[in-house]
Amino acid sequence: MNKTEAIEYAHATGWTKADARRAFEGIGFPLDELTILNKMVRFAGPELVQRQNLQRAQKGQVTRKKNQLEKIESNYKDMVEDYEAQLQLERSSFVGVIEIVYGIAKTFGYRDAWIDSLLRTYEDYSQDNQQEAA
Repeated sequence: MNKTEAIEYAHATGWTKADARRAFEGIGFPLDELTILNKMVRFAGPELVQRQNLQRAQKGQVTRKKNQLEKIESNYKDMVEDYEAQLQLERSSFVGVIEIVYGIAKTFGYRDAWIDSLLRTYEDYSQDNQQEAA
């Protein structure tokens, strides 16, 4: 059997072609089936166990990184929601103060188109948010 046939033989028994190439590295060809099987058995022991251990370690690292990313995304989402709620509350308070002060100023004859527009826009904004929440 030449090297290509040996690799195909190993592949037919469930080996990957890359593992078969590594197993047959550095041996002279042509070889008989018994020698090829012997080489496969010797390679299958420590070499494949070591590779499987490395693969397990890599999968563990990937899982840990994935979990870290999910935790960071969750924390970020919570922070954004908190900041939006705080901003909404502060915006409500600020506009409420403007509305009260402007109401007092209007009793003394003060009018401002910009403040009227701001209060109207905020009222529309608040109604839109209430409709979306419902």
